Amino acid sequence: MNNLEGFPMLLSRILPVSAGLQPDRIAMKRGDETLTYGQIWLHTRCAAHALRELGIGPGDRVALIGHPSPLLAVAELAVVTIGAIPVTLFPGLAPSELIQMLQDAKPRAVIHDESHVDIHPIFADIGDADRDILSISCRSGKAPYSIEGFIESQPPLEDVHEALPDDVAIIIYTGGTTGRSKGVMHSHRSISRWSFLRPELGGGHYPTKVSIVYNQAHLTGQFVLWTTLYDGGCLLYPERFPLRAEEVADLIEQEHIQFLGTVGLLFRDLIYLDGMMARNLHSLQRISCGGAPINEATFRKAKEVFPNTQLTEVYSQTESGQFISFLSVDQCFEEEKPHRLQSVGRPSDLAYWGQTPFQVRIVNEFGKELPQGEAGEIVCKGEGMMLGYWNNREETDKAIRNGWLYTGDVGYFDEDGFLYLTDRKKDIIILNASNVYGSEVESALGSHPNISELAVIGTPLHEEGEEVTAVIVMRDPSTSIELEELRCYGSGRLAEYKLPTRLVIVEQFPRTPVGKIDKAAIRRPYWQGRTRMIQ
Repeated sequence: MNNLEGFPMLLSRILPVSAGLQPDRIAMKRGDETLTYGQIWLHTRCAAHALRELGIGPGDRVALIGHPSPLLAVAELAVVTIGAIPVTLFPGLAPSELIQMLQDAKPRAVIHDESHVDIHPIFADIGDADRDILSISCRSGKAPYSIEGFIESQPPLEDVHEALPDDVAIIIYTGGTTGRSKGVMHSHRSISRWSFLRPELGGGHYPTKVSIVYNQAHLTGQFVLWTTLYDGGCLLYPERFPLRAEEVADLIEQEHIQFLGTVGLLFRDLIYLDGMMARNLHSLQRISCGGAPINEATFRKAKEVFPNTQLTEVYSQTESGQFISFLSVDQCFEEEKPHRLQSVGRPSDLAYWGQTPFQVRIVNEFGKELPQGEAGEIVCKGEGMMLGYWNNREETDKAIRNGWLYTGDVGYFDEDGFLYLTDRKKDIIILNASNVYGSEVESALGSHPNISELAVIGTPLHEEGEEVTAVIVMRDPSTSIELEELRCYGSGRLAEYKLPTRLVIVEQFPRTPVGKIDKAAIRRPYWQGRTRMIQ
């Protein structure tokens, strides 16, 4: 479908459609607090009216910073309702990181939760010469405006902005290979191609769906927000963050969750949680994991813990939006082909979820397609991918060439069309589904007075996943540095999860023929004997 006229996939249409179908059904829940679709739609329109009265309009960016909550979700829904663009930012970022992103996005307002009232001192560094940036808190408090106050005092907006399908719908910031974070732009059209947003179902077709919201700033969080509202299901907001495996297990039991999406190593933590076999987890029908590969032993353990649950693994990027590939773990076991667990499945199988699959190719450095079995860069093409990077034409042109998204991942296809990842071209480490770019960590830590040279790489953990490792050449070989000292130096410059958890001191670095630090050679010994050079 090339024309979305009448198609209820514009983000501004999703909530009113579901609210019209089932106004009394619970849409959001946090602890004992519940909000129906009718209440959420009313709250959204009241907040939208206030934002419009403050001069925020179509195309304006509005930054959202905070842990997931019904109020932060209402804020995003209100922003979309008036045609402005939500800019989602991770709440654990260091002030310097937030400043860079906010300077880049130039938002008209920053909406933040109560744990981020200390954002005010950085407003002087992100101000616009032509107009002030509005500070809006979720709850009434120190900020002059609040979403809670808007809901209590403002009349509901009567008219919803009608966006065009190719307008920018959301901006999600991700790390940058040069240390500069990049704002990934997704349009209403691209989001409408995500799995489960199926136009033939018309919305509101899965009212028993319950989804845990882990992180509203991440692509996964955005996927959960919009697909659950479209389905007419319930968004479940934990009371504490970061969410632990014990709390996830409790929520499965209490809320009778049928579909569980997990990121990073949360899947593994959940499977090996003490007492899992004694819990009442029979409601679960499917578990999906992504963000970190899972080994065969963990998948076999998962089948013991959840014998009647479908297990799937997905491969995606913020830039791709929708899933690039999908692996049925059960099929690997049923067909007695456990080696396929090392793959990320077949892109064509995404049709099973109602998603139009990407075209996926393996190419060499000149963009020429490689034969089956030969490794090269994974490129993909489809309507679910990003428009590009906000305010960054140079990086956009590197990532999208002739309509193809260059993922920066290296892989190959086997004879049955299964896609295997072997390495990364990008200087990237993945921690719990969040990207950490070695270059940005090097930029923050490399100015330490005792460090001559620094290389930051991802090294494998014992079971699954990887960690941030700093490899250092000391300025004075007779001196040393402790890991905690290095972490303290980086505190305030980087989000805590980006700080190294491993430190290695070497006498010198291997070099490329042109004299650059050879990171591939530095990484190689740590990954020796493993099937792939990424976790």
